[in-house]
Amino acid sequence: MARERQSAVGVAVMTLTVLVAVCVRGGEAPPDLTRGDAVDRKLTYNLGATGLRGWIYTKAASFFDSCQGRTTTASRQILVTHVGKGSPADGVVKVDDVILGAGGKLFTDDARQSIALAIQEAEKEANGGTLKLTVWRAGKTQEVQLKLRVMGTYSDTAPYDCPKSKRILAEACRALEKEPLEPNIWGAINGLALMASGNPDYLPRVRELAHKLAPPDLKLKGRGFGSWETGYRGIFLCEYYLLTGDKDVLPAIEKYTVALARGQSMYGTFGHGFADLTPGSIFYGSIPPYGPVNAAGLPANIAIALGRKCGVKDPAVPPAIERACGFFGYFTDKGAIPYGEHEPWPYHENNGKNSMTAVLFSILGDRMKDSQFFARMATAAYKNREYGHTGQGFSYLWGALGANVGGPAALAAFFKEASWHFDLVRRCDGSFTYDGGEQYGAGKTDDDTYYGKSGYYGLSPNACYVLTYSLPLRKLYITGKGARPEEWLTRTEVAEAIASGRFDLDRKRKTAQELVAAFRDWSPIVRGWAAEELATRPEAKDLVPQLIALAKGRDPHVSQGACEALGLLKSEEALPTLVSLLSRDDRWVRFKAAQAIRRMGAAAKPALPDILRAVARTAEPLKPINWADPVQLAQGQLAAALFRGPLADALKDADPKLLYPAIRAIASNADGMARATLRNMFENRLTLEDVQALAPDLLAALKTPSPADTMFANEIRMGAFKALTKYHFKEGIEAGVLFARTQGGHGSESRTGVIMKEIVKYGSAAREAIPALRELIAEFNAQVKRNEFPGGELNRRRVSAVEDAIKAIQAATTHPELRSIAPTQPKERAGK
Repeated sequence: MARERQSAVGVAVMTLTVLVAVCVRGGEAPPDLTRGDAVDRKLTYNLGATGLRGWIYTKAASFFDSCQGRTTTASRQILVTHVGKGSPADGVVKVDDVILGAGGKLFTDDARQSIALAIQEAEKEANGGTLKLTVWRAGKTQEVQLKLRVMGTYSDTAPYDCPKSKRILAEACRALEKEPLEPNIWGAINGLALMASGNPDYLPRVRELAHKLAPPDLKLKGRGFGSWETGYRGIFLCEYYLLTGDKDVLPAIEKYTVALARGQSMYGTFGHGFADLTPGSIFYGSIPPYGPVNAAGLPANIAIALGRKCGVKDPAVPPAIERACGFFGYFTDKGAIPYGEHEPWPYHENNGKNSMTAVLFSILGDRMKDSQFFARMATAAYKNREYGHTGQGFSYLWGALGANVGGPAALAAFFKEASWHFDLVRRCDGSFTYDGGEQYGAGKTDDDTYYGKSGYYGLSPNACYVLTYSLPLRKLYITGKGARPEEWLTRTEVAEAIASGRFDLDRKRKTAQELVAAFRDWSPIVRGWAAEELATRPEAKDLVPQLIALAKGRDPHVSQGACEALGLLKSEEALPTLVSLLSRDDRWVRFKAAQAIRRMGAAAKPALPDILRAVARTAEPLKPINWADPVQLAQGQLAAALFRGPLADALKDADPKLLYPAIRAIASNADGMARATLRNMFENRLTLEDVQALAPDLLAALKTPSPADTMFANEIRMGAFKALTKYHFKEGIEAGVLFARTQGGHGSESRTGVIMKEIVKYGSAAREAIPALRELIAEFNAQVKRNEFPGGELNRRRVSAVEDAIKAIQAATTHPELRSIAPTQPKERAGK
């Protein structure tokens, strides 16, 4: 009987290997670990409370799948890389064993999720902690049995009213209390978690940390510790004061809050550091290049909101809150909060930023539409937890907190979908691990062992999950203190959010008309997915008249979905309708119509004159900021359609009376990315006649960076600079030095050399700039001393480029004929 069973399992293993090879998309099958296929063991996964770490095949079929959590979908085997001493697996499972199944069955789906679900089953009272694994060892397949601790079953309302959740919380707290409370961002988060646990025994340590972060003689260096540190320190101190009433920290809370309020940009955003001062040392300028980072800016804004709740009345605070509401509120009903001052991220979550936004609006208390929308997005984002730029740490920190803004039912629904992962990263001693990497993937511990230390930079995984499991206690404002039940999502809304989260797969089974009906979904992500799927259907072209009628309708959701579908279908018949929608009052309908035109590419050529007119007609001043479209993203879509796609070639035949006003409109758009679309045209497509007509605008674009999205602000500046230098406009010399001085640090080690080469082309005519170039060298070195730019090789490259330019100019013997920008703009040339 034993031999028959072993033979049957062996046949099943061979069959499974063939099935895996067939099912994997993209032409690559996972390695077969039972045949000795070599793998890189550097990155592994924790395997729950088993005591095991293991290598699992991790390769998403596409970028889309990686964002939707399908990273180990093709895996059917797990290679054991470490067995924790004294753990349930110790003495039962060995390193190099290959786990092929659990519960008496081979894995027929994602091996990682399958073993997590098997662990959950084993930990139930009814199963007594027994976990059966099918293991391949040294050429033989066998069944082994692990004895896990019985943790119980998650209740339907978990983590609310759930004994298992309480047990996990208690053990995670015991793990967290062993960690240090350093006076920095990570210590502040650990302190928040200890306070959230509700255990009064932790308060003496928390008080000690609070007083370290808030000494009586607190002096914020420069304008603070940077956005990351100042934001999280501020959140911790505010929550500490609101929990304990310790007035000793109030002076520091005011300093942190005011520093953040004054360091915020004109758009309500933050970068890694604070915003630039505007001329006259006025606060609230732009975020200097590298540009805004909303993962840092949202906690900073939460700290400002909590500071106001603590009683900070500085006049800088109310307008800072208004700016934050204006910018982040813009994304309500449009998509996920992006990386910086960009268009919405097209998924339900973006590394915890939607969840942070839900918490922000919940704390503010008078933005119910916004808090509910982002709570729904957070609830629907259970598949997006494992995707994130630089890793998933902030997703794990904030995700459940965002769903909790929607109320207990929303959190319970989110928790149910994500609990397999919670139990996968929980170890047998009750502590938690962090597994993750850039974008997505496995992780590691510091010593590659089961019990080794792990974390997202310095972020404690124990702190993340203490905050998650302590949500029912509502001890802090970020964990639901002061929650208003009237703002919670209804059970219907919760069910809709969960359904929206899996629509990316469900849409494949929908009829064309069901996809059209999905344009009415609350989720902008679902509306986009429905349009994408509809455009792949053969019958979609017959639906164009219906889609045009829907696009013209007054329901903005339906209009948005119809626009997306028409753009993907590249329907020339829809062009007049799409162009007409560029003036619609609803700015997001404008955006989607413009996006549709961009997606149509060359098919939009018949509407080119109307598109150019629309660009000029929709131009807006930079101030006052219009919060209906603060970064002018709708016009940015038209900019991309015109200047960064197939339509760009058609512009050579465009009437200058239409083309020049459109160029001027985009060149003065708030968004650096929109302006950047002009770089290629400026650098490579403008004739001398064009440059003469546009020279004042080129000079203005070169001298004045975009106020928003400064990450891309230097693109148009470089294009305008090269357009002026190409035809030797003398104003290009001085403007080039100014460009080098004001380009910002990010990328300047390479960009400076490009700028200098253009100035050198002026030959001896550039000698008048030599004193300014020497001053530029001094400024570069001063930036290093002020810690604004790294020293060493990077700065040496900048300085050397300027020094070489000075030498070349001094040795120059040529003096090209210079042109000058006319004091009045020349008459535009006649159309071709």
